[in-house]
Amino acid sequence: MINNIPVIFNMASMPSRIPALEESIPRMLLQCDELHIYLNEYPYVPEVLNDPRIILYHSDDHLGDLGDVGKFFNAARWTDREAYIFTVDDKILYPPDYAQKAVEAIEEYQRKAVVAFHGRNLKKNCSSYYFDFAEFFLVYGTVLFDTFAHELGTGAMAFHSDTVPAFNLSIFPAINMTDIWFSMFLQKKQIPILIRRHQKGWIRMSRRHDDNYSIHAQCNQNDAYQTQVVNGFDWKIHRV
Repeated sequence: MINNIPVIFNMASMPSRIPALEESIPRMLLQCDELHIYLNEYPYVPEVLNDPRIILYHSDDHLGDLGDVGKFFNAARWTDREAYIFTVDDKILYPPDYAQKAVEAIEEYQRKAVVAFHGRNLKKNCSSYYFDFAEFFLVYGTVLFDTFAHELGTGAMAFHSDTVPAFNLSIFPAINMTDIWFSMFLQKKQIPILIRRHQKGWIRMSRRHDDNYSIHAQCNQNDAYQTQVVNGFDWKIHRV
C-alpha cells in the first residue's frame, strides 16, 4: 500500500514473453498489493507466477486472445474500491521506486490526471502513426519536464481510481492498440494525460525479451489502420 491505499497492477502477457517474466515479475511484486494478469494462449503457468498476490485469467476460460487489451480485463471493476491503478508491461523492468514515484505524481496533480512515463503528441493528418509524430516521450529515454500530451503508453501508466470513470472493454474496437483507444477515451472525458519526467535508464527493458515479438515490431510494417484512426480524431491537450 501507498498512503494506506492499495496498489493494483494489471498486465497482459503472451507465451513469447515467458523468459522476460523471470526478470519483470519479481520487481513488480515488490511494489504492488495485487497483480492481475491476463494470459493470452499460455500453454502452462510459469513458476514465477505462483504467488498469492497474482490473480491469473486464462484466455481459454474467458474472452480468448485479447492481446494488449487483456491488461484492461478487470477495468469495469476498477472503480469499485479506492486504489491506485497501474497498467504494466511484462517485458519492462520497473525500478524499485516506480510505484512510489507514480503515486507522487498522481497526488501532486491532485488526482486530476492520468500519469504515464511514455507517450506522444500527434500531428494532424500524419503519414504514419509510428513514424510521423510531433513529439515522442520514450519510457526508456529522458523526459526532462512534466508534459501534458495527446497520447500515453499503457505499459507505464497509473491513476487514482477516482480519476477515471467506470468503463469496459467496449472502448477497444480492435486489439493491440490500447495506447490509442484509451487515450481517445480520456480525451473524450477531458481527463489530462501527464507524461512524468524521468531519466534514461530508470526504466529498462528485460534483456530476455525478443523485441521481434513486440506489438510495435509486428504493427509498424503496416500501420495504415492506426494512422487512419488517429487522423480521424480531434486530438487536444488537456491540462490540470
